[in-house]
Amino acid sequence: MTESLTWSGGTIPVTRSKRKTVALHVRDGAPELRAPWHLNETDLKRFLKDRETWLTKALDSQAEKQSQKPDFSQQEHCPLMDEHLTLTLQLSARSHWHRVQNRLILGAPVLDKPHVHHVLADFYKTQAQYTLFNKTRDRVKTEGWEHRLTDVRLRRTKTKWGHCTATGRIQYNWLIMLAPERIVDYLVAHETAHLLHPHHRSPFWAEVERLHPSWQADRLWLHEHGHRLWL
Repeated sequence: MTESLTWSGGTIPVTRSKRKTVALHVRDGAPELRAPWHLNETDLKRFLKDRETWLTKALDSQAEKQSQKPDFSQQEHCPLMDEHLTLTLQLSARSHWHRVQNRLILGAPVLDKPHVHHVLADFYKTQAQYTLFNKTRDRVKTEGWEHRLTDVRLRRTKTKWGHCTATGRIQYNWLIMLAPERIVDYLVAHETAHLLHPHHRSPFWAEVERLHPSWQADRLWLHEHGHRLWL
């Protein structure tokens, strides 16, 4: 039986484990209480009551961010880095897209959000494969780091925009193609700097500064607007 607690906003599932402390998490608009096995229900309710104001604000904030995510089935334009493409939707027996200059023509059997976003995902992944691969390889060639880079991959993730492994494989979230190009360039600088510094200590940030001097402003932009880069 799943354990849960009741609060003014509804119920919260409780996940118990060998952890030593209790923690309250909110992800995708859903709260979760993580607690050690030994903590009783009275203590959990007290913990939850002390954090009820924070929880309400966190849920409201996530709900607002969720409402800001785009629905391109209802829009006339879509971003591609610094470009704003005119979006033309057409009923079609099969899903497809093609670009004519500054116009993106998209066909799908049903022109609702799921179908439109499914086709757009293929478009953005295709653009990311070309752009991110080339930007990354150009950067490592300029810096003389070709021997450090082993692979470049794309993956859609919920919490990370990029990742660099100890073996030199860089992975990007292809949704970054919805961001301005300077943000894309910051992400490339960030991940390629990890080829030299596999950590986030001061030498790493100094390298990012050298590669991309506006990194602080662009990192802040991604933190504040990243939730809008979504399909």
